[in-house]
Amino acid sequence: MAEINIALECFCMVLSLVLLGSLVLNGDRSSNYTRLFLATLVCNLLFLGGDAWAWYWNGTEAVFWNRAGNLIQYLAGYGLLLFYCVYLLARLSQWGAWRRVQLAVLALCGAGVGLTLLSQGTGLFYTITPDNLFRRGPAFWLAEAIALVALALVGVVMAVCWKELPQEEGKAVLLYLLLPMAMLGGDLLWEELSLLGLGTTLTLMLVFVNVQLQRDRRLREQDKELAQKKIAIMLSQIQPHFLFNVLGSIEWLCETDPPKAQEATDELARFLRGNMDSLQSTSTIPASRELEHVRCYLNLERIRFGSHLRVEYDIGPTDFFLPALSLQPLVENAVRHGVTKREEGGTIRVSTSQTVQHYLVTIRDDGVGFDPDSPKEDGRDHVGIENVRSRLAAQCGGSLVIGSRPGAGTVAQVRIPKKGKSQGKEEHHAHSRS
Repeated sequence: MAEINIALECFCMVLSLVLLGSLVLNGDRSSNYTRLFLATLVCNLLFLGGDAWAWYWNGTEAVFWNRAGNLIQYLAGYGLLLFYCVYLLARLSQWGAWRRVQLAVLALCGAGVGLTLLSQGTGLFYTITPDNLFRRGPAFWLAEAIALVALALVGVVMAVCWKELPQEEGKAVLLYLLLPMAMLGGDLLWEELSLLGLGTTLTLMLVFVNVQLQRDRRLREQDKELAQKKIAIMLSQIQPHFLFNVLGSIEWLCETDPPKAQEATDELARFLRGNMDSLQSTSTIPASRELEHVRCYLNLERIRFGSHLRVEYDIGPTDFFLPALSLQPLVENAVRHGVTKREEGGTIRVSTSQTVQHYLVTIRDDGVGFDPDSPKEDGRDHVGIENVRSRLAAQCGGSLVIGSRPGAGTVAQVRIPKKGKSQGKEEHHAHSRS
């Protein structure tokens, strides 16, 4: 039977090491959940290793190693219980604060550790016979009862939060508790077979797989949300009135200046292709490509507004990357809510520069401006601007700063860190423009 138990514990140790390695390589170690689960896995490894070690030396002449293995198993077992319960409570904390329950679990585990140390001289939980054989003590049931009570306390918290839990989360948490409790009951009934280590390992595997599935689901939802944002941005750029006005201008040019009409048609085609290409880009694109798209947009607007819209460029460095369609919404705001609101029109200036730590793209207009402290009733704070801000932060760690004064124009500045993860390569190649 000792050989079976040792093989079982070693198999569970291999599974735990796989989980530990996966979490270290792929997990977010800054997360409190990840740190708690890592500590739980380490305690489980010590628990399994202590039990296998004790079984290996049980009945031999090495009394010291048998005692050491059993001591490590019990102490690591209470550490495993503590971290596991705190991990579950942390996952439930969004539906309520359970500080007292955490303290109760800590007290129970502390009592278990104290009684384990006391058992070394009294045999309360277990004894090692003169023949170096492990025997359960008169209060062995108490060692199991401590774990059952701690898990039951977490179960009470789960019952209180049950209505608030997502359906799949509730079912999973129920298994998180029932499986180890069942193995604790089996450990009380069968002295010769070590089922508890198998139960803890299977439970931790269940937790890990379920958390990974939830993580994948969240990533899919984020990808879907990002795609929806891109579509919203594209649609905000290809507004019906914008296309209607541009096509009207082209129609007029067909009669008055056919070569100019052909040039405007080519410009519109490049503009529409740029919007479609942006949907194919899952991450950042070269700044030169985004600036080219801005130039197409401004050329079309200049056809509409003529001398009322003047554009200046001061293009410096362009060897950096930023999210697709991150500049056009800013330029569009400068046109629609800045210079064209003035009777005499105005000028938009697009420039790029750099500092020691950042690349900068600045869009400046001398339009009507606005008061940043007043409610945004002029449409500036529309979905495009907010999407730009969130995508800059998420995709390249960048930021957007907008400053304005009534009558003095507006300045929008995009700041891209030079050491951002997306700098230095294009992570997705959109279709080349015609």
